[in-house]
Amino acid sequence: ECRWYLGACKKDSDCCKHLQCHSYWEWCIWDGTIS
Repeated sequence: ECRWYLGACKKDSDCCKHLQCHSYWEWCIWDGTIS
């Protein structure tokens, strides 16, 4: 199960599609692939 926007994460693969894991805050943010 993937994490949604602002969901807790440790790495990019924890997050849903089009999201990446923020290295400092450790939550999922948009990766910029969609507008």
